[in-house]
Amino acid sequence: MPTDQDHRTARRVGDAGWVREALARHWGPAWGAVPPRPLGGKDGPLPLSHTAGLWRVEHRGATHLFKVQLEPAASRGPAFPKLKHQVMAHCAARGVPLARAVPTLSGAPAAWQDGHPCEVVPFVAGTAALAPSPAQADAVTGAGLALRAALDEVPTALAGQLAPVRLPRLVAEEDWRRALADAEARLLPMARRRTDGWGRAAARALSALVDAAPMLHAAGALDPTPDRLAVVHGDLHHHHFLLDDRPRVAAVLDFDNLHVGDRLLDLAWIAETAGRVPGGADRTREALTRFRDAAQRAGLAVDDHLPLLMPVLVAHAAPVVVDIAKDILERDILSPAWLSYFELLDTARRTALHRLLTG
Repeated sequence: MPTDQDHRTARRVGDAGWVREALARHWGPAWGAVPPRPLGGKDGPLPLSHTAGLWRVEHRGATHLFKVQLEPAASRGPAFPKLKHQVMAHCAARGVPLARAVPTLSGAPAAWQDGHPCEVVPFVAGTAALAPSPAQADAVTGAGLALRAALDEVPTALAGQLAPVRLPRLVAEEDWRRALADAEARLLPMARRRTDGWGRAAARALSALVDAAPMLHAAGALDPTPDRLAVVHGDLHHHHFLLDDRPRVAAVLDFDNLHVGDRLLDLAWIAETAGRVPGGADRTREALTRFRDAAQRAGLAVDDHLPLLMPVLVAHAAPVVVDIAKDILERDILSPAWLSYFELLDTARRTALHRLLTG
């Protein structure tokens, strides 16, 4: 049974005092000297995450970011931080802009405080573009493809060490066919019977997923062939590209879903971010054409890949969309984060992008 100390710790995890204690203990007393500030407010909107706590930390005149995994199910285990650090060092050596972890006193890239993994990285100024300009979309495409090229060159031995490290349970891939069948037969009727805004939001998300079934089944080869297996970032959505004013990508963020999987997943995320350019179908088609041309020039994609990109992305997201719908409809967990995730994983947008990529 949980002890009183367990309950006290659970209440403290992620608060300012707990963060200062973790910093002083694992990175040194000077790191805990200045009170940390939660990321948000004047530092910008809170990132799209309900599993992590993020704090702005000042140390010797430089700003850093402290990150703690609040949800145990999001942890990858003790082997993962070192492997992530090695993959990121490999990518940084090839010119990919990213923020690498500040080592702890022991030289490790992460620390465990009360069973929660924590890391410190340099704070990178920049903004994520929900509706990027053409120049911003091209910058994201360039940085994303540079990352994909670097990941294709991860040493075989390192990829082999990463391969058995499972994704966190919160995002672990589940069979999209089961998720789709559950959405159509059970969850969508439940959502339509519910008359509040949560029911309408779930119904929109589930309906778009069900409508995408012909696209998924027509794509066929959604299970990666051996030539498509590689180290994959796995989460290259627009929140994870920080843009400066040039515009240029100042940093690619959040390698916590790094795994060995289908390399087309990264290409699909990059294409979708490029496809967020506003201005109608013609502007979107132009951005996607520039993505396609850049990917082909770099030898990262061929024409046969284009019809698979959005189906791979929808199939990857389907279990997540369905699980969020279950939280709303079955568990009555009504988190504002769910609406942001529905927008991020919007199947209707991806279906429209598929038509532009293949039409």
